[in-house]
Amino acid sequence: MRKQDQAKLIEIKNDREITRTNDLEFWFLYQRAVLLALKEGVLNELQYRYAEEKLKTQRG
Repeated sequence: MRKQDQAKLIEIKNDREITRTNDLEFWFLYQRAVLLALKEGVLNELQYRYAEEKLKTQRG
């Protein structure tokens, strides 16, 4: 991996615990990002769509 391709944490602002009860939108987007990453190499399109639909129904 090239140095310019690496992410680097520079600063943390408003540090707080992220939970399902106080950060529903963040939690949903985080899980969706994981699904998208899995789609790149593990899940096929049908599996991804199924998992994303399940995630959306959990969201409410």
